[in-house]
Amino acid sequence: MQCNSSQSSAVTVKTVPCVPQIVDTLMNCDDGYLSVSWESSEGAISYIATAEGSNVQQCSANETMCDIPDLNCGETYTITVRAHDDSCDTAESPSVSMKTVSCIPQNLDVHLDCDTNDASVSWTHTKGAVSYSATTAGSDGHTVSCDTANRQCQITNLHCGQMYNLTLTALDGVCDTSQSSIIEFRTAPCAPQYIDTNLNCVSKSMTVTWERSDGALWYITTAEGQDGHQTLCNTTETSCEFLDLHCSQTYLITVKAMDGYCQSVNTSSFETESVPCPPQNVQADIDAVTAFVTWELSNLTVSYTATAEGSDGHTATCTTSETHCLIPDLHCSQIYSISVLAFGENCSSIQSSSSDIRTAPCAPGEIIVNLDCNSNRVVVLWERTNGAISYDVTAEGSNGHTHSHNTTESRYEMLDLHCGQTYNITVTTLSYSRNGISSTSVQTQTAPCIPENLKAELNCDSNAVSFSWDDTDGAKLYTVTAQDSQRVTALFNTSDTMAQIPHLQCGEYYTISVLATDNICKSPQSAVVNVHAVPCTPKHLEADVDCLNNSMLLSWAHSDTAISYMAFVNASDKDLLHFNTTNTSCYIQHLKCATKYNISVYAFDGFCTSMLNTSYEVGTVPCVPEDIQATLSPASNGVQDIEISWKSSHCAEDYEVGIEGQIEKDPFSLYTLQSYWTPRTFFQFPVPCSSTYNISVTARNAAGISSPSIPLAGITVPCSPNNLNASQENGTLFISWAGSIYATEYIVYAVSNSERSEICRTPALSCEAANVHKDMIEIVALNSAGESETSKINFLQARRKRDSPTEPFPTTVV
Repeated sequence: MQCNSSQSSAVTVKTVPCVPQIVDTLMNCDDGYLSVSWESSEGAISYIATAEGSNVQQCSANETMCDIPDLNCGETYTITVRAHDDSCDTAESPSVSMKTVSCIPQNLDVHLDCDTNDASVSWTHTKGAVSYSATTAGSDGHTVSCDTANRQCQITNLHCGQMYNLTLTALDGVCDTSQSSIIEFRTAPCAPQYIDTNLNCVSKSMTVTWERSDGALWYITTAEGQDGHQTLCNTTETSCEFLDLHCSQTYLITVKAMDGYCQSVNTSSFETESVPCPPQNVQADIDAVTAFVTWELSNLTVSYTATAEGSDGHTATCTTSETHCLIPDLHCSQIYSISVLAFGENCSSIQSSSSDIRTAPCAPGEIIVNLDCNSNRVVVLWERTNGAISYDVTAEGSNGHTHSHNTTESRYEMLDLHCGQTYNITVTTLSYSRNGISSTSVQTQTAPCIPENLKAELNCDSNAVSFSWDDTDGAKLYTVTAQDSQRVTALFNTSDTMAQIPHLQCGEYYTISVLATDNICKSPQSAVVNVHAVPCTPKHLEADVDCLNNSMLLSWAHSDTAISYMAFVNASDKDLLHFNTTNTSCYIQHLKCATKYNISVYAFDGFCTSMLNTSYEVGTVPCVPEDIQATLSPASNGVQDIEISWKSSHCAEDYEVGIEGQIEKDPFSLYTLQSYWTPRTFFQFPVPCSSTYNISVTARNAAGISSPSIPLAGITVPCSPNNLNASQENGTLFISWAGSIYATEYIVYAVSNSERSEICRTPALSCEAANVHKDMIEIVALNSAGESETSKINFLQARRKRDSPTEPFPTTVV
């Protein structure tokens, strides 16, 4: 209790190895063993893996994996692992469950449905299988499978005539490798293809051929007709021949392939026709040289050929799809044997029984027709025919009219044929049976009919008459006749039913008629129509213009057939005057100045006006010149130039400029400078200063002279001042002068060294100015027309003289 002993010697103790962890398994599907793996356990020297199921199997290893063999198929095993050292084993690891490969399927069986070529596959339950997959592989490489969880399945869409290998695989979700042994089975043979028939038209037999079918050992061929007849043949070959088929039947040919267990799934069928039966109850009726043949319907016949064989060796046929036909163009006076053949798609029938007929007597020979153009009487002549008892004579007109008569003579006269018609005349021989043959028709043309409904219309614009008539039966040409009052005849031919006669003589009266011709006969003349030509154009048109009164008198010569006249006066400014009168003149007032008038006069007869005459043109005097203006130039030497201008007057050829006024020297008397003619619209002339002027302008052309324009009044510039006087006193300059007529103001300038300065501006006749030191004094007069010429005083000379005490102050005017 008080002391501890010293420590004993040490002993080493090893604990049990750790339990293995993370056990994993893997099934080797190819070799059938189970591989187990785990994590390494601390302290372990070796391991033992145990699989417990329907049996117990183990494997040991020093590593962390080992393989467990000989496990039963289709079992679920529990897998555990223990670790081992020299002394102890560990407890078992956590277990892992593992399913082994399913067992191989057994008792596999297959059953084929011959009708559908579908295979029903069955087997017994396979241990460990979750589902199954049945697979078939055909000899042609075709593969079909079905998957199911049941113990049977249906394999569809198999190819015909093939050997199939069938295997069943059990699917377990582990390996899916358990496969049954192979079972072989054969599908039903394929249906024969490319069936064809060959009909022997001579022996009436039929051969059926086809291609060889996969899987077939022999074939059964059946022929079944619409009438119920049935026959068959068996063969290992690919053809069969039928010798006893009924005629005119559609046969259903069926070929089946056989293999000892099944027949072909899809029966191959083919429809074909047998040889037609010969037509029955053949009958024939004769119409002159045409045989109408009938017979009973032969089934499955495409066409029939009826043959007529004559006693003279002539043969004729007709072909049709009906049960009757006409055989034309038989020889007259012959006995024919009639028979019929029926034709199918490939063959004809045997010959039918025959029927005999006799054709009509032959037709008359040449026919002669004579026509009387005046009466349209036709006489028909022909030669007699042996065997004929009478003749039918027929005339058929192009308008549908028919004339027919039976006679025993060889001549016949027709009196009621229509005019303008083409008649086909035939003569038919008749026997006791009334069968006859018509002769070749002879054509004749009756005389043309009289043209009717003749109408005429005058074209007033062209003085041409257009006329028309109804188309006349039988006419090839028409002859038109026109006569005027002088009995002059216009005659021409036309193929139309209308015509025109141009360029009629004005004022004439025409009578027009038409007849028809066919190059052999002529019709009588038609009813006539009467036509008046347009009236003649008035002649000798004259116009007398009164310029003073702006009026005009028109006159012309009388026109035959005219009942009134129309005068048209067309002004150049587009105004139009129109006058109607029964006289041969008219008076026109209120004409416009400077206007050209185009005058036309027409005659009117109640229906038409005359053709356009050559128009007559007159003009009026020019209008009064307007917009008169004057331009004044500066005065020179007491004269001032005035340029007058005005607006051009339409139609004027030249102008007269007149000027009058008063002059300074005698303001109470008039003067006339001069009158001037000029083709221009301006004129320049000189006028004295300090004058008034009054200017007017008139225009002239071939028609006369216009009235004067409104006068232009004015004045010229004043004349330069004269009688100038100048004096100076006490430095103030005094200047005076005589007045200029028409001056309204005066300006006084002082001039020194060519420089001018204004001293005073005044309407008076004097002025004064202080301190003027210039060389010269200048004075001008002014009015509304401008400045006058300058008057001058030499100022220096005047001043010097003024400084001399013995001389008075002089005035020097320059």
